[in-house]
Amino acid sequence: MKTYIIICAFADKIAGGPIYNANKVRYMKEKGWNVVVVRTDVGTRAAIPGLEEYFKNFLPEAGYIPTEFTKCQREKLLKILLSYVPCNAGETVIETGNDYTAYWGELLAERIGARHIVIFLDEQNPFVNARTINFFKFKYERHEMACISKEVMQALFKKAGINLYLEQCYGLPCNCTNSLDDYDSSITDKIPSGDYNIGYVGRLEKPFLPAILDAFETFILENADKTIALTFFGAAFDKETERQITKRFCAFPNVRLLITGYIYPLPVKALHKISLFVSGAGSANVACKAGCYSLKVNVLSYQPDGIITSTTPIRTVKNPKCNSILDYMNWILKDGRNLPPRPEVDYEHDWEKVEQNFDLHLEFLSKVAPKLEYFDLRDIRLSWQQKVKRLLRTVLGIKGYNFLHNLARS
Repeated sequence: MKTYIIICAFADKIAGGPIYNANKVRYMKEKGWNVVVVRTDVGTRAAIPGLEEYFKNFLPEAGYIPTEFTKCQREKLLKILLSYVPCNAGETVIETGNDYTAYWGELLAERIGARHIVIFLDEQNPFVNARTINFFKFKYERHEMACISKEVMQALFKKAGINLYLEQCYGLPCNCTNSLDDYDSSITDKIPSGDYNIGYVGRLEKPFLPAILDAFETFILENADKTIALTFFGAAFDKETERQITKRFCAFPNVRLLITGYIYPLPVKALHKISLFVSGAGSANVACKAGCYSLKVNVLSYQPDGIITSTTPIRTVKNPKCNSILDYMNWILKDGRNLPPRPEVDYEHDWEKVEQNFDLHLEFLSKVAPKLEYFDLRDIRLSWQQKVKRLLRTVLGIKGYNFLHNLARS
């Protein structure tokens, strides 16, 4: 028996991370692995099919670095993690997808003699810094760490003072774009229509979204005599973000705005009402798969990568006269000359592509350092804020600290 353990957040979320994790669960099960998922976030349900059976496996403290807790507290939390590991687990691999779950994955792996790999799912990882980089350097050197692209890994290490050539980086495709289906949805009739119909797919907290919103606002101001329909296919974990976007764009009399909230899968007919999507990361590919014009924004530079014309393989068309998101919007929506052909609808065989990409994950796993070794997390220096949290947990206990923390947030 082989066991694959994923530590991640997925409660109440329809986003790239949970979709990826649901895909990974399905794939590993089909390969004969016993799969266990432990969630780290508070919520009421598993929003993505395939994760429901794991909802009860819960450790919210895995959202913090383990050394923020006392040794006794850490041991109690580790025992909770151990309770989710099958007695006859056999060969075991643990996968984590961000910095804080990675630390707990390392602790658990050391305790049970498992392999631990880190596959970063986010484009930007602000908590990987000079204090924590030695851990990730250790994982990288053991071939136990990858990112969603080589460019993301290069940027992750560069900000911590380590320069890698692109060919030295490990990038793995983390599929989350199999999120389309052709079905009747009430949301389709709610999509606003205007002289220009513009869309966005993805979470509303993405770091590149402000650059997109600025371009939208400039386009609105430059076309005050036209009706602009803006549709955001997505939502924000923090509802204040949605309120701020609504306030910003409803201030313009020529704007018709809709924030759909989380939808899974996305109805293709609804996306077909949009003339141009402007998105980043994998979400930009989703619009292309639906047969729509989709401008891809670079997740690191926030600059346009071009219009996606194919996702298998990914191809983009750049206009040499376009230097900004706004330039591309004007080209596609207003100029209309020498446009690339509209992409073909291409989502029916998504799972086959997911399997092909996950085969690369198993190939990556086969190349890890043969000898099991683990990083001593005590070597990670805590920030002064983390030291204060540790002190408070020492004095108040975990429950007391959580009560005080939740009270302060409310």
